[in-house]
Amino acid sequence: MGDFAHTGWVKFPYDVAVAQWADHVADRAKDVAQDPVHCANWLRSGGTWFVGADVLGNDAQGRVNGSAKLSGQGADFCANQMGGIDDWGVGQISICYPNYPLQDADEPDASFRYRVKRDTAHLDGLKPIGADKRRFYQEFHGVILGIPLSDTPPDAAPFVIWEGSHLIFQDMLEQAFNDLHPDVWADQDLTAIYQETRARIFETCERVEITAKKGECYVAHRMALHGMGPWRASAEHSERAIAYLRPYWRGDDLLNWLHAP
Repeated sequence: MGDFAHTGWVKFPYDVAVAQWADHVADRAKDVAQDPVHCANWLRSGGTWFVGADVLGNDAQGRVNGSAKLSGQGADFCANQMGGIDDWGVGQISICYPNYPLQDADEPDASFRYRVKRDTAHLDGLKPIGADKRRFYQEFHGVILGIPLSDTPPDAAPFVIWEGSHLIFQDMLEQAFNDLHPDVWADQDLTAIYQETRARIFETCERVEITAKKGECYVAHRMALHGMGPWRASAEHSERAIAYLRPYWRGDDLLNWLHAP
C-alpha cells in the first residue's frame, strides 16, 4: 500500500467483494465491447483500445449487472477522501488489446508521438475545447478508482502515474484560480500553465506503472498526472480490461475540492 498523500496513489489487496463485483462487470464488458454502436463510438488506436467512457451501466451505489453495491477497502478509502459518496457516477470500461497503441487514420502524428512517448498523460477534468484544443477545467472529480476485471500480465497496457504530480498540479490550480469565484473556473484557459507544469512534472516526478489482479484495486488522486502504457505482453493474452469510476466532488464546495489533500 502506497503513501497516498505523498505519491498520489494507493493499492488495496484482494477483497472477495471486489472480485465478485468484477465478475459481474466482466460479463457486461464482453457485451459492451462487442456492441457495434459502442465500438463505433469508442474503439480507438487502430482497434487496440476500447475507451468505453460512461458505458459501465452502474447505478449511484455502483451496482451493475445484478451485482451488490460497490464496497471494499478501496471504495471506503474513496468515500473517506471525499467526505462520503452519494453517487459513483457512470463508470468507464477500458479494454486494451495486443499491439496498443496503433495510430488511427485521423490521428495527428504529434498526438500519436505523445501517446507513445508520454502514455497520453493527462489530468482528468481538464478538457481540450475547440479546434485548437484549449484546456479548460470542466469536470471536478473526487478520485479515480481502478478495478481490474481479469488477471492480466503487468506489462499489458498498465495504468501509469507520475508520483507526486498531484501536489504540483494542486499548486498550479490554486494559483490559476486564486481570487476567482468557482462559478468562473470553467471559463479560464489553462493551456499554457498546464503545458508548462506538465513538462516540469515529466522532468521531476517518477513515472510508475500500477498493476493489479482481479479482486484488487487502486486509487489515484483527483489531480494526478496519469495515462496508459503500451502493450508489451505476449499476444497470447487477448485483452486487458479495467473498470474506472470517477465520482464527482460532493455538492458545490469546489473551494474544498481545490484545497483538500
